[in-house]
Amino acid sequence: MRNEKGMIFPMTVMFSCVFLFCLLHVLCLYEMELEFAKDEQQSYEADSLMQMAVADIKASIASHVPTQQTNSGMLVYPNGRAEYSWQQLSNDQVKAKVSVFSNEGVRYTAEFTVSFPNLELLEWKESF
Repeated sequence: MRNEKGMIFPMTVMFSCVFLFCLLHVLCLYEMELEFAKDEQQSYEADSLMQMAVADIKASIASHVPTQQTNSGMLVYPNGRAEYSWQQLSNDQVKAKVSVFSNEGVRYTAEFTVSFPNLELLEWKESF
């Protein structure tokens, strides 16, 4: 028993340091997870803005194509805005470019081609 005198305090300090390092690591992982969830929410909002904008642009194309060859404008939504332009490539195809800006600052740009009479998507290209 005399040989173990003074061994308890260093062991306690060592286990306390290991416990604190593990706790710090878990807190850092939690912080990263919160940032990821925030980014995922912003991405979801930008995607929903894009879907709403494409539907509205298709409606604009349907109402303007026989009389106009090109058109551009801006659509405002509660959680962001969309800027678009489109031009008629041929009698049955229209190419549109849309940029969506969310209120959080996320930008999402896409180009798409639709067939005119039925407004079916033929081609989709996107960039972030």
